[in-house]
Amino acid sequence: MYCHLVAVALCCQSMAVTDAGEARIAANPLRELASGIDALYLSGRTAVAEAFLDELEARKCDAQEINGPMTVIVGGEEFGLLPYALNRYRFRLSHPFGEIGITRSEHLPQIHVEPRAEFLHGLGAAEGAQWFMEVLESEFGSIEWTVNRLDLFMDVQGWELDGDDRRNFVTQARARMLREEDDGFSGLQHGTRKAGTIHCRIYDKLRQIKAKGNDYWFGVWGDTFDPHNSVLRIEFEFARGGLRDFEVDSPADALAKAGALWAAVTGDWLTHRTPTGDGTRSRWPLSPEWEFVQKASVCGGAIGLDRVRAGKRAGSIRRKVPVFVGYLVDLATEFDATSLDGALGIARALVEEDESRRDVQFAHRLEIARAERRYR
Repeated sequence: MYCHLVAVALCCQSMAVTDAGEARIAANPLRELASGIDALYLSGRTAVAEAFLDELEARKCDAQEINGPMTVIVGGEEFGLLPYALNRYRFRLSHPFGEIGITRSEHLPQIHVEPRAEFLHGLGAAEGAQWFMEVLESEFGSIEWTVNRLDLFMDVQGWELDGDDRRNFVTQARARMLREEDDGFSGLQHGTRKAGTIHCRIYDKLRQIKAKGNDYWFGVWGDTFDPHNSVLRIEFEFARGGLRDFEVDSPADALAKAGALWAAVTGDWLTHRTPTGDGTRSRWPLSPEWEFVQKASVCGGAIGLDRVRAGKRAGSIRRKVPVFVGYLVDLATEFDATSLDGALGIARALVEEDESRRDVQFAHRLEIARAERRYR
């Protein structure tokens, strides 16, 4: 009789919790702003001619001498060979669409590809991966492609997390990290990249945009975005070990199984629960917010490369102008200048003094910077 009463009480409590959650959602409706693939890194095994590698070596020496990129043509496309490596790949080729690593090592796939996130959102994940594969296959011939990293994401408005919510997540991950800034929620991570399988990042996307200048996201979100509310990013990163567990090997596998992967990790690997009196958290009901997350479309989309580039430029200027003005004001104060023209004159004199001291002309530094930007 006692057990029956406890079961009834728990059932009533669960119903009350569900009603409270539904009321919360009704007061602040959840909206999916975007979801899909945010990273798709590829590795390729193929035969790279020694003559090609020797040419890259010579061009890299030139790049190191000028401390800037040297132009190389791969598959009919122009890349900048940078003076430094891409992780374990000695040769780093940069392009506005992404980075390519090439190696002589027999212990690694000969080719590594990291498309830029903005390129994937501008052109679409499938088209973005295809662009790199076609360019490289036209240069090297047949390539055996595998995916070694896949990021799936959802951006949602209407869900306000705080640090205390970390207790309401049930996860298979052993590690968890909470980030707070100015007493406000900044991010929550389940698992670590070091594990080489799966980890999840949940964070304030608007805070990240403000810091990094990725203003093209406003174009991705479109009219659905409400500038008066925060945006929560839920992002799962699948490393090679995690992809192998789900039998994802090729780029085609990753694209075809994206929805199934999202369903798997939000249904089993990580869930957010609504607390009840039950001492076992895994028996708590799913929160209405997480049920919404589970239904993410994960279909992605393409907003156009021109809109992405415009958004990136706007974000870069937004971040740099206040810093520039701040330094200019400091200079004016230091040298008792009383006008903008005076401050700019002081800046010019200091730049010329720096040129003389370093024996490097501003025009040369500008040329290098413009060359690097050309490939970003």
